[in-house]
Amino acid sequence: MKAFSIRQLKSNPSTVLRAAEQDAMALVTSHQQPTALVVALDRLGLPDPAAVRSGLALSLFRSGSISVASAAQVADLPLPRFLEILAALKIPVLEGDATDLQDDLAAARRWLHGGA
Repeated sequence: MKAFSIRQLKSNPSTVLRAAEQDAMALVTSHQQPTALVVALDRLGLPDPAAVRSGLALSLFRSGSISVASAAQVADLPLPRFLEILAALKIPVLEGDATDLQDDLAAARRWLHGGA
C-alpha cells in the first residue's frame, strides 16, 4: 500500500486511484497523519462486490449525498431497476432539492428515449 498526501490527491487523483487499483488500497495523509483510505472494491476479494456497490449507492442516496440517477450509476444498475429496488425497500425518491430532481428527470427522459 502506498501513501499520498492530500496535496497529491488534489493535484493528481488518478495517481492515487491507480495505486489503489494496483495494491487494493492507498492511504491519504494530512500533516503526515492517516486521514482516509482509498479502496479498490474489485481487488478486495469480496464475495459479492455488486452487493457492496448497491449498499454504497443506497446509503449515499438515503443520506442525500447523491441523486437517484447517480446512485443507480454507483450500483451499476439501470435507473428503472434501481427505482424498483427503492420502491421494494420503501425508500422515497423525491427527497432532494430542485437540481437533483431536474437531474433525475433528465436521466429518466434519456432512458425513455433509449439513451441510458
